[in-house]
Amino acid sequence: MKNLWIVLGVVATLLLVLLFLPEPLDDSTADDPSTAVVPMDGEDEADRSGDRETTATAIVGVRLFDGERVIEDATIVMDDGRVAQAGPRASVIVPDHASTVDGAGRTALPGLIDAHVHAFGGAQVDAARFGVTTLLDMFRTPDDFEQQHAQRRGREPVGQADLYSAGFLATADGGHGTQYGIDVPLPESAERAQAWVDDRLAEGSDWIKIVVESGEGWGGDLPSLDADTVAAVVDAAHARGVLAMAHVGSLAEAELAVPAGVDGLVHLFGDREVDAATAAEWAERGLFVIPTTPVLAGAYGQPGLKRLERFEAIEDQLSAEQRRSLSGAFPNSENRTDMWPRVQASIRTLHAAGVPLLAGSDAPNPGTAQGISLHDAVIRLHEAGLSPIEALRSATGTTASVFTMLAGDDPRGCLRPGCRADLLLVYGNPLDDPTDLLRIAEVWKNGAVVERNLPASPEPAESTGPADPADLLADLTHWMPAADNFMGGASNASIELVDGALRVNGTLRPGFAFPYAGGMWSAADVPMQAVDRRGWTTLTLSVSGEVDLLRVMVFSGNSPQPVWRDVTPDDEIRIELDELAGVDLSAFQAIGVFAAGEAGAFDFTIEQARLE
Repeated sequence: MKNLWIVLGVVATLLLVLLFLPEPLDDSTADDPSTAVVPMDGEDEADRSGDRETTATAIVGVRLFDGERVIEDATIVMDDGRVAQAGPRASVIVPDHASTVDGAGRTALPGLIDAHVHAFGGAQVDAARFGVTTLLDMFRTPDDFEQQHAQRRGREPVGQADLYSAGFLATADGGHGTQYGIDVPLPESAERAQAWVDDRLAEGSDWIKIVVESGEGWGGDLPSLDADTVAAVVDAAHARGVLAMAHVGSLAEAELAVPAGVDGLVHLFGDREVDAATAAEWAERGLFVIPTTPVLAGAYGQPGLKRLERFEAIEDQLSAEQRRSLSGAFPNSENRTDMWPRVQASIRTLHAAGVPLLAGSDAPNPGTAQGISLHDAVIRLHEAGLSPIEALRSATGTTASVFTMLAGDDPRGCLRPGCRADLLLVYGNPLDDPTDLLRIAEVWKNGAVVERNLPASPEPAESTGPADPADLLADLTHWMPAADNFMGGASNASIELVDGALRVNGTLRPGFAFPYAGGMWSAADVPMQAVDRRGWTTLTLSVSGEVDLLRVMVFSGNSPQPVWRDVTPDDEIRIELDELAGVDLSAFQAIGVFAAGEAGAFDFTIEQARLE
């Protein structure tokens, strides 16, 4: 989550990455108009007679969850990027020109919707491979919005998820969201709120996200918008007919945002439970909540990769980017394990009160990954008390309804005639056991099969061979100081080469949730430029001095999220690179050695640093 900082590596610094089950329908629904054949735009009866050449697919004899209800022994026909027919098998006529898929023993669901992500790198491709065909991005620069809008309007095969986004978020000067090296426009005051909202909508934002975050839930201290400005931004969004939702990190922050009129909260929190009276008030207001359970679980001491490794079906389907982000962990998360039960209790209370809960992952924060963590979000909602069908609705029909994606002539989050042909086919029955979501048989996006196999790893270039050992202290020009002051923190660091060793000193100060400061070594002459160093297997460090905890980070691949390990100073610290899930030595970037932990002065010396 955005107050659970996204880990980002950039030039000259380190960034911490931061409703009830109806009876199954029987053949009596054959006369139900919702199962009728619906012509596509501009089609007439002759177009649908089978005389034309088209790419149509029929899944026959499948269990169908259409985003709201269940139909046993159903047939679905997809044609021209939409669902042409869907209903009990006896009511559906399969066109002669359609290819058929045997659906026996399988369940078809709408392409899933992840209600909270941050999409960059291969996010849209990785999500689609896991049947997550729509991503709701909660903070993004608007540079590619024209392209993203065009993709989601079209129905041609794309092989990646469609994207909707809040664009820039509303935050205070120096507040959460301003620490990532991005020039974020600020609403500044209540009087400027309407102009700020209008600028976001002109850029192509689909809704407005407001940050109400003091950092108190994570030991930080951040500027945050006042209640008047929050209310003014909400009113400005509503004046233009779009949703306004709030990022919060604690119950107290939620209690500021909700009276301001926000439509939803994009996180839950673990500092306090939501009580029954509060939940009833939120339900009366029509508030929705995206609990982002995968990222909260990771922040509260439950490693993402370890949890998901038990699902053998996905072991060979994780990209390096997914494996890297799943293997990440929030600093000191093991000290917050008592907060997770509060999240589960709040989910049960909110659900009992009738507050809509939407499945969202907040990928790719540490312990999460695009696509697969949305499955985990559904599973965790079920574990917290939702029935299987309610949990599945949280990633399909409920989210589509809240974000008005069931309206208009191109609905998604559904598998009914006229809906976009985004479809996830799984073995088994996730309506009995939601973990069956991960037993993926096939995915269709706009009616076309999504390639799910990972591309083969490239063979090393003939001239690559084993990488020569590297003495990281041989050239000071490859080192630079790095500290959380770039992320709005107050820590600092300096470095100097002394008699062949690197002395690092500075101060860790409160102000950032996970203070850090130290030195970072870039593998190339240009900082953070990737180089091929296949053949390196081991990082060896010798560190002495006044520092209790070191956080060693490895940057590689096409994701800005590093892999890290916490160690204590020692004469010989050995880190086997092949034990760090997600490290891509063919695109190696940098090593960071940082003081971490308790605030205060530090002074340590790296006497040896070697990659071999």
